[in-house]
Amino acid sequence: MNPGDTKRKGIDGGWAWFACLGSSLVTLSLRSLDPSFGLLFHDLFEELDIDSTGASLVMSILDAIVNFSGLLVGPLLKKYSYRQVAFFGSLLSCTGLILTSRANSMLHIVCTYSVLGGLGTGLAIASSFVALNTFFDKKRGQAVGFSMAGTTLAMMIVPQLVHLLLSSYGFRGAMLIVGGWALHSVVGACLLRPLNTEFKSTKADAKQRVNNTSGNDTLLEVKSNGVVKRAGCDTSDSENNMVEYDKTEEVKKKSKNEYFKKIKETFDLDLLKDGVYLNIVIGLSLYYVAESNFKLMTPFFLTSIGMSKAEVASCLSITAFTDILARLLLPTIFDRFGFRKRIVFWVFCIFVGVGRSIMAVQSKGTLLIITFVVIGFLRGATLVNLNLTVSEYCPLNKLPSAFGMFMVFKGLFVVILSPAIGYIRDVSNSYALCIHVMTLMISITFIAWSIESMYEKLKNRRSVLAKQARNAVIE
Repeated sequence: MNPGDTKRKGIDGGWAWFACLGSSLVTLSLRSLDPSFGLLFHDLFEELDIDSTGASLVMSILDAIVNFSGLLVGPLLKKYSYRQVAFFGSLLSCTGLILTSRANSMLHIVCTYSVLGGLGTGLAIASSFVALNTFFDKKRGQAVGFSMAGTTLAMMIVPQLVHLLLSSYGFRGAMLIVGGWALHSVVGACLLRPLNTEFKSTKADAKQRVNNTSGNDTLLEVKSNGVVKRAGCDTSDSENNMVEYDKTEEVKKKSKNEYFKKIKETFDLDLLKDGVYLNIVIGLSLYYVAESNFKLMTPFFLTSIGMSKAEVASCLSITAFTDILARLLLPTIFDRFGFRKRIVFWVFCIFVGVGRSIMAVQSKGTLLIITFVVIGFLRGATLVNLNLTVSEYCPLNKLPSAFGMFMVFKGLFVVILSPAIGYIRDVSNSYALCIHVMTLMISITFIAWSIESMYEKLKNRRSVLAKQARNAVIE
């Protein structure tokens, strides 16, 4: 049997859909709480006198740890299966949530909720994403859409549940229950049964080993009277020492070059020379920062315009419901018509920004509800294509490194920009202004990608004209 046939067995069918269910359980259990962060922690932050900057810092550290944990996923997955890594990450995240129920200071919240929970969440979700990419090929877009739809379904239910739990048990009791239901992620991790895909030994590796062996044979040496000599040569001691010294230096230089080459190949650092890739990940990172901060500030904004906790929970649930519809319906439609993932994201992201700015100038009422319905659907269209935009551009062999770099970029942007947004809120005392700043960040992505598109079209047009001119001269 061809080894390649073994690697493809089980793709796009069979247990792959159970793996999709497991991935969905992991993400919905560990990330469904994010939109309800402000609702859940509102009373505790007031009790501990933590302002908007502090709240932004908690979420910023959480997102940074989640993203930077991507650097650990590669080495861990080389030694353990993605099910084992996801299982460990899930337990770690749940432990952080449970310990947060006893928080009595901002440092405590940062250590348990942000650091411990963030590290576990990052490992679990990244491992489940690797599992999806292993099990799915042609249906990967649908699988990602279904998996993310499960997360959004939980986001629709969780705000209502959090509201009820806070009313009945207060913050500490509610947080314990939240940590308990997050243990469903452990069940999801167990469904990520490893597929028999061994990529460690390939034809390229075998060829490299043959070349290395041949190279070593050409440098065959023998020892004579304690002096190193080249085989078949009669040299003096000084010549032997010189040859030995030159060879030692050559080996050191070769070893150093191989070391840096190995690092470059392991992390695919040549991606950093790709201007299109950098434009993609920077644009996606800006959108991610705007998205994460919008989720954080939406409950506070709705409270500031006079909404009760029940009304806030209803608005969050409405947004999540339309988000689910977008994630379930649009991937199949886009795949059928062959729309590129990046084009879809590019078009819909600007509508998301404009819709949120319109929402920021509304007061509570029917128009605000309609706005939430629309922006929820648009948000689903963008988020389902967020990671797929990277995988669409990069070849499959470079996808792990490309996705890991993307996670690092997201973490850096979150650390730098999120506290700045919180600072703007504290200085201006306006949530609406912060939402407009987020729209500006999304607009930067849209403009940068538009410039790139126009440049590529101009470049292609010049190439066509130059080719036509050369053909005319030849004729």
